[in-house]
Amino acid sequence: MNKKIESNDLFELKSITQLTAINGNIFAVLNRVDKQENTYFADIVSINNKNEVKKWTNGGKNLTPVQVGDYLVYLHNGDLMRMPLSGGIAEQLTKDAKISKLVSGKDGQTVFYQSSDSKVPTKFETTKFPETRRVHRFDNRHDGIGWVDDQAIDTIYRYNIKMNQRNAVYSSKYDLSLQDANAKQNRLLVIKPTNPTLETESDETRAVYDVDLTKDTEKQVTASIANGEFSYASYSPDGQKVAVVGNDAKYPNATVNELYIYDEENDKLTDVTTDFEGEVFGSITADFIQNEGSHLVWMSDTNFVFSGVTHGHSVVFEYNGHDITKLFEGHCHVVDLTAIDGEVYFSLSTPTTPSQLVQLVDQQLDVKLDPNANFSAQHDYADVTPFETPSKDNKTTIEGWVLKYTGISNHLPVILYVHGGPQANYGESFFHEFQVLASRGYAVVYVNPRGSTSYGQEFETGVIGRYGKEDFADVQSGLDAALSQFADLDEQNTFIAGGSYGGFMSSWAIGHTDRFNAAIVQRPVSDWHSLYGTSDIGVRFIRKELGKDLYDEGGLEYYWDCSPLKYAHNVKTPTRIQHGEFDMRCPVNQSEALFTAIKQTGTPVDYIRYPQSFHGFSRNGLPNLRVKRLSDVYEWFDKYLR
Repeated sequence: MNKKIESNDLFELKSITQLTAINGNIFAVLNRVDKQENTYFADIVSINNKNEVKKWTNGGKNLTPVQVGDYLVYLHNGDLMRMPLSGGIAEQLTKDAKISKLVSGKDGQTVFYQSSDSKVPTKFETTKFPETRRVHRFDNRHDGIGWVDDQAIDTIYRYNIKMNQRNAVYSSKYDLSLQDANAKQNRLLVIKPTNPTLETESDETRAVYDVDLTKDTEKQVTASIANGEFSYASYSPDGQKVAVVGNDAKYPNATVNELYIYDEENDKLTDVTTDFEGEVFGSITADFIQNEGSHLVWMSDTNFVFSGVTHGHSVVFEYNGHDITKLFEGHCHVVDLTAIDGEVYFSLSTPTTPSQLVQLVDQQLDVKLDPNANFSAQHDYADVTPFETPSKDNKTTIEGWVLKYTGISNHLPVILYVHGGPQANYGESFFHEFQVLASRGYAVVYVNPRGSTSYGQEFETGVIGRYGKEDFADVQSGLDAALSQFADLDEQNTFIAGGSYGGFMSSWAIGHTDRFNAAIVQRPVSDWHSLYGTSDIGVRFIRKELGKDLYDEGGLEYYWDCSPLKYAHNVKTPTRIQHGEFDMRCPVNQSEALFTAIKQTGTPVDYIRYPQSFHGFSRNGLPNLRVKRLSDVYEWFDKYLR
């Protein structure tokens, strides 16, 4: 009999990402979690047409493999490295460069990279003689990073790999993101805000600029969409077109991303995905994949292949310069992709397949590498079954999944898990935590309520100004449908859990219903009023999500009405609260206030703080704390089984 998935299997499983084609082979990054060092490692490997694997690095974080002439160029722990593709020793080209982005110059000689000269410690650190921190900027902190150095300058460098020469070509003291480069034409694509000097609020615009380094000029590629929020841009091989992903911010915080083509000759930006009911590129909420790569690869000067997410699963398309053709759609999450001589390859994940490298052949998938093949042969993954149900108001359909080991019991206790966001989605991707909970004898029910992505614009905006209404009804409808459609689920043993927006929903639920045996509330929003000024995205996020600013007439009362903290005196559900101490997205005061309120009711409640942990630590935090957090979840639920 095979083993089931356990918490410590996090250290056994691997994912493959950041695919690129070099000399007819697929180069990729193989990610793993190291238990002894309590950190994440990533090595560069190559796979040839015989599916033979060669390892190019050993230890540390080796990312972004790029071919430059006869060299493999990549980042090692944030510094630039080169290694002969014919074999040899890797050579470190920079020292303490803090490189955040690396792209090829596409001329066989050059790469461009972006780094920062920040001198301010970004994280919470202890020193013998500490100095004060003076805050000037409206946006002065970023969760997962820490404090923002408002004197720091981001610089883009050109590095000639053959000549071993570097020179700075572009810089900014405001938010800057290098996207692509064309060394032969001496051009860069960057994304930056259009009004970066705003003093009293955030500039949420993100525009794409085509920088001509020879003329020292730049053109705003996305100028026709004045308030656009763009996140990706890349040149066609001849530099005459630019593929751009983003949106026009028509529906603040919840506008579906589209793919645009900018034609240099005609100075025209065209949306080419208006008929796609889903999110271009897109993501699926999970806790396993590390270091995702590109979702678009150019096949020629006019053609490219790209991926999107619809209804919680991935689709791969080809654009031929005029039309879009669907190449593949399946019950999986396409993590990133590349191509060799017109053949498409991508890395994928499914609920029962942690990670694979596959080739697309006649709409079928040919597995080239499964880094977990031996593990999977010795373990059984829990089964996953999709289901759907009409919403309570009959205005839409709610989709979800039940993950469980079939046949182990006719009375499986049920955990209803609610995703964060709310502009995110569950779907067809591997979720280590869910597999572990299933191995403990639970069925995990997870659904996409209104507000989730990948279901179109109307569905995504359905939560705006409606928190705790249709979304709350949707998650309950999903649970009710699962209980009625799956005979082995035990309606007498139901639990609820969720983090971030899921923390809002789980704490909202226990203030409005007593149907659950117990609850786990993770890094929640419990009080919108206090979050407004303490979150790294507070003001700009909340005024859009709730549809009203705190200082609008009636704003304070409305914020309180929408806060789970208002209803905490009603809580009779035993509750465990989990929060990372470094969290800047939903600071710990959100959990502290909720704990204090529930504690006064006499209802069983405790509160676990996880040190050195930002908001997303359940996905990318210190590995030992990820494992501890997971055991804290099932320990609490086990305690309240009937």
